[in-house]
Amino acid sequence: MKNKHKYIALAITAVLAIALMVRSKVSAVFALNWEKSPDFFTTSKGINLQSLAKKVGISLSRNKGLNSSGFSESKYKSAKSNPDIYWAIYDISKDTLLASSSNATKNVYGASVPKVFVASAALANNNGNISSADYEKVIKLLVKSDNEVWTPLQNLAGGGQKVNDWAKSMGYKNQPARSMGNNANAIDMCKLWRDVCRDNFKGAEVIFRISSSCQTSASRSRKYMPSSVFMGSKTGTYLKSNHDCGWVQKGDNFYAIAVLTELGSGGSDYIANMWRGLFNEYVK
Repeated sequence: MKNKHKYIALAITAVLAIALMVRSKVSAVFALNWEKSPDFFTTSKGINLQSLAKKVGISLSRNKGLNSSGFSESKYKSAKSNPDIYWAIYDISKDTLLASSSNATKNVYGASVPKVFVASAALANNNGNISSADYEKVIKLLVKSDNEVWTPLQNLAGGGQKVNDWAKSMGYKNQPARSMGNNANAIDMCKLWRDVCRDNFKGAEVIFRISSSCQTSASRSRKYMPSSVFMGSKTGTYLKSNHDCGWVQKGDNFYAIAVLTELGSGGSDYIANMWRGLFNEYVK
């Protein structure tokens, strides 16, 4: 009888331990606290990103899905196995990869997508503390994808090698530095957004807030997504490269979706269908 009580006690302890682990994973998503801020574009350190954005002619607003008509379930299903499409979906709240294509770890030319790594490295390598002028550069880079501020922010991070070193230190397997790889893969893109939402590097909060106002995603990630979900992303377009990767909030849960394509301008609608299809299939 004593042994029976002992085993019951151990079982209860194990269940409680698992419950605490699950709870800690959920609470580790700092983005849930950030998004509930009364003034979304003011950071917890009091940095007014909206005010800084207006100085460079940009108005920040939180992106939601556009819920446009035209989503095709059949196009989504065929796109999942298209060798020119690289995709992954990640449950940030549970810190779990939900699904990915067989080529999701392959590095491809990132176009402008690696800019988010450069901006993240610039913040992280300066302990999350940069000047107002440099915050303005991050806003221009992530919202408008302004090429003029790309290299200055890479220099702020310590140069191209420092950007690649930072990416490696975070466990990413791509080389995101401008002119020193500028590549990305679907898995690492999801992991980057996980690290952003979980505040896993200094300055992650800034990336989260600014990325939510990306102005280049309307024909891609946002096109078919429900108008009830908040989103943030970074796009990339150059020749055959056409990408969109970011985070999605549904209720109190966060997910990352990455869709990289080598389909040129025709890739935009594939990206739009992939985002909505992956959301429908995997987001519960």
